[in-house]
Amino acid sequence: MTSPQQTMTNAARRSQEAFTNAVRIWAESLDRFTPTSPVGWHGAVEVVDAMFDFADHMLASQREFTKVLVAATTSAATKAASATQQVAKDMQDVAKEAPLTRDGATASTLE
Repeated sequence: MTSPQQTMTNAARRSQEAFTNAVRIWAESLDRFTPTSPVGWHGAVEVVDAMFDFADHMLASQREFTKVLVAATTSAATKAASATQQVAKDMQDVAKEAPLTRDGATASTLE
């Protein structure tokens, strides 16, 4: 039994193969009507490689940026949570020190 991810991967691969075959047929048909030079096709391959290399570098750069952003926000969130916990603890300590009256008010607020 295949997982949904495997199914999607297989579908993508079949789509790419079908598209590649369609482009190959189109290119062969075009060759019949126009002369082509090997330099032109070689240049196209180099352009494809250059564009994918560029995309690879951009993706790596975005990955590093995202890691730094996550680390910074995680650090800030951790500090905020720690400060909030400290304030809550301080408030509990203050509440323990202030005696309550019968109606729930502290003695210091009645003076």
